[in-house]
Amino acid sequence: MKTVVGLFNDVSEARGTMADFARLGLSPEQIGFITSQTTAGMSQFDLPGIGRVSANNPMFGLVRDPDGIAGALVKMGVGKSDVGRCIDTIKRGGTLEAVTLEDAKEADALAIMQRHAMGQSRAAAQQRAPERDLVIPIVAEELEIGKREIDAGGVRVSTHVSAVPVERTVTVREERVKIERRTVDRPITEREEAFRDRSIEMKATAEEPVVAKRARVVEEIRIHKDSDEHVETIHDKIRRTDVEVTDIPAADLRIRRKP
Repeated sequence: MKTVVGLFNDVSEARGTMADFARLGLSPEQIGFITSQTTAGMSQFDLPGIGRVSANNPMFGLVRDPDGIAGALVKMGVGKSDVGRCIDTIKRGGTLEAVTLEDAKEADALAIMQRHAMGQSRAAAQQRAPERDLVIPIVAEELEIGKREIDAGGVRVSTHVSAVPVERTVTVREERVKIERRTVDRPITEREEAFRDRSIEMKATAEEPVVAKRARVVEEIRIHKDSDEHVETIHDKIRRTDVEVTDIPAADLRIRRKP
């Protein structure tokens, strides 16, 4: 169960909610009223912290609390910051209404209380004496122009590695060992060693291509941004309140406004 609390200017304004609460399915035993005014059909008693008050039967069980009226209001669900306003309303002759109902009907109950409080305030405003000064606001819009950055496109440079076939020529040298036999007829010399076993070797050499690679920077791509400024003209409309003053002639021609 939930207790919904509302503040009204007087008892009659608060009792105006009972018909709507009846349509919501609430009985009179669920609706309590308390005020410092003497009200027919309501019992009077002394309430600590306020004084002499009038309340109906459903309200008696709600306000009688060991912690006083402030503790009773907190238990009803009133925030501590609003307790003082509730007590002050009762002291000034206003009415506090407390309705005990199911949680599902809380929003409907609040709407009923607000509607009746607003209706009473509107009726009271209509009964006020006409004001001598009437202020009509003259409203004009101003055009404010700011700037924001947007994406204006750009350029994307992508690099990838490719293999390109190349062809170069190089001259290499290659040796070959040949054996020739020739017929001679001469006497042996002293330097030549005859009749001795010997093994003589002669090796040939050859060149082959050796490939080495090294990377070199052969070109550069530079990416940079240039900026310039230009003037744009903004076309828009702004609104303003135009006032037209028209004289209203008096019904009696003898009545003239003072110049």
